[in-house]
Amino acid sequence: MQQYFAINKNLELKNSDYHHIKSVMRMKKGDIIKIIYDKTIHTCLLTSVNDKVLFDVIKKERKNEDEIKVGIAFCIIKEQKQDYLLQKSTELGAYEFFPVTSKRCVVKIDSKKEDSKIKRWQEICKEASEQSFRVFVPVINKINKINDLINLNYDLKLLCSLNKNTKNIKKILQKNNKCDKILIVIGPEGGFEPSEEEYLIKNGFISVSLGDNVLRAETAPVVALSMINYEFKR
Repeated sequence: MQQYFAINKNLELKNSDYHHIKSVMRMKKGDIIKIIYDKTIHTCLLTSVNDKVLFDVIKKERKNEDEIKVGIAFCIIKEQKQDYLLQKSTELGAYEFFPVTSKRCVVKIDSKKEDSKIKRWQEICKEASEQSFRVFVPVINKINKINDLINLNYDLKLLCSLNKNTKNIKKILQKNNKCDKILIVIGPEGGFEPSEEEYLIKNGFISVSLGDNVLRAETAPVVALSMINYEFKR
């Protein structure tokens, strides 16, 4: 069963979604789809797929996602890897994303192209949320600098690092299993500059290790989210 996110309370869809129903999935009258609006699942029976896609709502169900909210602050990387990071992190339940620029970032985004980039990333999150049957699409925030991260309102802020003085993420999660919001910070390929890590640690971030293996920038948030899901979700 296909799922889509409505753009308003009348359950209207984006034109691309209507195209997907008619021309990609080739649905027909009598097929069932799910439409999400305001975290409510509307199970719908298609009554027409001719000039317009029409449907009747046959069931409504309110659904809240898990109480734990995980934000991912990631340094911008190459496009294909960036897409993977957003897609898989969304599937694993990320609540919101904070793109970050740092000294070792290879990819630099022109300020004039920022809005179009964020729009594209947001579409990736939407499609991943539909595929994984989430009722919420993670928000992509404006591009941040390292200094901006210390002002984010999170109960637990974790800096994924390869330095020797890191703490085991599993022990940190178990010790803080009552928190509602966790921020995971992922560096670029090659990691953060020591001065950047020191700045974050001085401002309340905990330096943690995801294990002995050196992970790619696009893999690290997937591993971190998997660990959080294991510790917090029942």
